[in-house]
Amino acid sequence: MPTASKSSSTLLLILGYVLGVLLLGALLAPPLFFAAKSVIQNSPDSALAGVLEGKEFPGYFNRAVLLAAVLGLWPLLKAMRMKWHEVVGETRLSRGAGETALGFLTALAFIAIMGYFCWWAEACRIHPNAKWYNFHKPLLSGFTVSIIEEFLFRGAVLGILCRSLGTRAGLWWTTGIFAFVHFLKPPLDGAIPDASVTWTSGFWVISQLFRGFGRWENFVGEFLLLAAVGWVLGRARQSTGGLWLSIGLHAGWVSGMKYFGGVVFTSKALRDGDFTPWMTQNTCRAIVSPIVGIVPLIAVLLTGAVVLLIVRWRKDGKPSQAR
Repeated sequence: MPTASKSSSTLLLILGYVLGVLLLGALLAPPLFFAAKSVIQNSPDSALAGVLEGKEFPGYFNRAVLLAAVLGLWPLLKAMRMKWHEVVGETRLSRGAGETALGFLTALAFIAIMGYFCWWAEACRIHPNAKWYNFHKPLLSGFTVSIIEEFLFRGAVLGILCRSLGTRAGLWWTTGIFAFVHFLKPPLDGAIPDASVTWTSGFWVISQLFRGFGRWENFVGEFLLLAAVGWVLGRARQSTGGLWLSIGLHAGWVSGMKYFGGVVFTSKALRDGDFTPWMTQNTCRAIVSPIVGIVPLIAVLLTGAVVLLIVRWRKDGKPSQAR
């Protein structure tokens, strides 16, 4: 059983890691931004310039923070003496691929149901120039984000906290940290013009991150949704002993929501708050869906319930004999 002193030191280490990631991200964001602008200026017709074009400084801050999280992970794991199998699990590739497909397809199915409901309720409308065949960008973004974040949160952070605090407490602490980190709000586009970016602009972004905690509708619509996502992904990790299922779920949510946001636009009624708290306009960069609120929250929880029931059925039922 973990001792109180060990639990406290682990929590302080994780919180220090989060703080260090934000500070390192603030330092890395300006050079990344200036390097990108240099590429755009010197090679405007290159493929890389096309990818970088139009992105503002807060977007570079987000990517710098993710880079800082990856760079800081090795010393964190070394400090906790975590072994590789404790982070990624020991699930075989053949079984893991099936778990990833299960999570991905189930997440997509419930996003499709949620999207249809939002359209039926007139919270959104189909974009007249919707790019229905634009699958590759949502898929690439979904799997890239999910692999990195699942390794960080459900691999390293959840593994460290469960070992130090116990399975239940580790899950809830990881859920809270995941929701808190993603709920931080970098400034909106246009808040800092490109010409005004300096080597200290990253620290200005940090001073703007906590705006969302002062509005109850943001808390209900966005923070609770992030917490539900974090909890379902954590339970998926614990139920299967590996990251495959959580990667599939995460990739399905990100890909599906990104695709959904690309083919619809929100209605005036939604933007005016007529559907609050059931459906509201998203203002959180970490959530790629244009619509947040209780309806997407229910969709996430139902996805988790179905997937976890299937996992339990496979373990306890007849099909487990065929593995």
